[in-house]
Amino acid sequence: MIKKTPEQIEGVIYDPPLISVKTLQSIENERANPQYLNIGIKQFGTDFVMARKSKVIGLLGDTSQGKTSLMAHMAREMSGQINFENEIGLFVTWEDNIEDFGMVDIANVSKIPVKSLYNGEVNEIEFKRMLSAAKDRAESPLWLAGHSETSATRPMLTMTDIFAVCDNLINKQGKTIKFIMLDYLQRINRSDSNERDTRMQFVGIMDAIKNLALTFSTCVFIGSQVRRDMVEKAGKDRQPQTHWAMETSNFEHSCDGMLSVWMPYMSKDIYKVGESVEAKVGINAQQIMVSKELMGIQILKQKKGATGTRTWVDFIPEYGIFTDYGKAEETRLNIKKEVSNV
Repeated sequence: MIKKTPEQIEGVIYDPPLISVKTLQSIENERANPQYLNIGIKQFGTDFVMARKSKVIGLLGDTSQGKTSLMAHMAREMSGQINFENEIGLFVTWEDNIEDFGMVDIANVSKIPVKSLYNGEVNEIEFKRMLSAAKDRAESPLWLAGHSETSATRPMLTMTDIFAVCDNLINKQGKTIKFIMLDYLQRINRSDSNERDTRMQFVGIMDAIKNLALTFSTCVFIGSQVRRDMVEKAGKDRQPQTHWAMETSNFEHSCDGMLSVWMPYMSKDIYKVGESVEAKVGINAQQIMVSKELMGIQILKQKKGATGTRTWVDFIPEYGIFTDYGKAEETRLNIKKEVSNV
């Protein structure tokens, strides 16, 4: 054990007056310039306040339930709140290549469906919109780390590599990283771990993710799949909860905030389109009906705010758009009208 010097020991002791002064300074700083980023789910408004420096936010979801799409949406929304030229957001992807990620960004702006972009089915008018959207993407402060479709191999990044990526961006390229999205826990290469036990390897990764947030004073989002046995035991409401995290309880302990995502239509063994997933409770509430686009997003954990809040939205995958519950078709029609007038 390394013994701290007397000066180091003094540096961790705070007397009551200093506690009061520093606390007031923190409140005044937050009042003058709120430090958290809005994740862009408008139904939450300012309720979710954990997207701030040195915090880790976990996002739980079952396979093919929209984790990556929601993380990409939040990344785009938070990128729009970055104020200074040298500030950036970083999205690290192990699964999708950067071109696939970029296509969704361009579809989101151009309102050309991802499938059309992917297949190269773009007419002359759409081509101009695509170029304009590509220009917007080029000017975005959202950076990617991962692999290209032209890469000979996938880099299979470890957490050691992610630290090196951040060091490069900060010390060689002069960037300040406002947030990092890691997509997702089970895909992170564990070859730099000294542990043989799989569970302990994931514990180590989560410890490294917490250290990443603290070392670079940034907000880190980490996606994770949920345990299949917990999904099957859940009954009809399969909105993931904190203890559903796959591989390690350290996920729950390491995260300062947690969100979960669930698309009832994907639980095809229990729900069909048009069935009720949530009954109307209270005068101002509405009954929630299943559609292919319906997604539930819930705040599971945050140290400085309310938890348990669940909001229902519609997710339109062809444009990477999240809209109000029940508004998917109306949004699609409005997009068609909008682009036809261009």
